[in-house]
Amino acid sequence: MTSNADIEMRWVQAWNEVYEIAGQQRDIPCQLPDWTVVTLDDCLGWLQNSVYAGYSVRVEAGWVGHRRGIIVNREQLL
Repeated sequence: MTSNADIEMRWVQAWNEVYEIAGQQRDIPCQLPDWTVVTLDDCLGWLQNSVYAGYSVRVEAGWVGHRRGIIVNREQLL
């Protein structure tokens, strides 16, 4: 069983990756696995909720439409 500390460290790590990609940009688009494009704040919330729901998350820089952005994915932990 995963401890609360481990869970918190996973979403904090994901948030750090988001901020590393975004830099000073607050209007950077974020694409979810279902192709929905959301705001940075919504992306952070999605990552946190996903980790608490038992998923492993991945954050990477990429193209969202015609702009540089953030692409996130998740996989169910076994």
